[in-house]
Amino acid sequence: MIPYQAVIQQLEKQLASAKNAATDQQIREALIAIRALCDVVLDSPSDPAPITPPKHLPQMLVSETKPSSLYTSKIEEDGANGDSIFDF
Repeated sequence: MIPYQAVIQQLEKQLASAKNAATDQQIREALIAIRALCDVVLDSPSDPAPITPPKHLPQMLVSETKPSSLYTSKIEEDGANGDSIFDF
């Protein structure tokens, strides 16, 4: 959780920016930043609950057999033209 004092310091910076802004757009940007800082503090739980793992995890299927090799022996067929996969 972010300490309240750190947020208040940032709020003061943004408020000073809004007071010293030359244009309405700069004022709006500072006010949007102030709103975002307030939302961060107000939306976060005051006492965050510890993260607990779920009580029931789904069982994963585990294969007992060895995975087949990526390299297999060449299959000889009658009517095949060669080694290319595009030869029919």
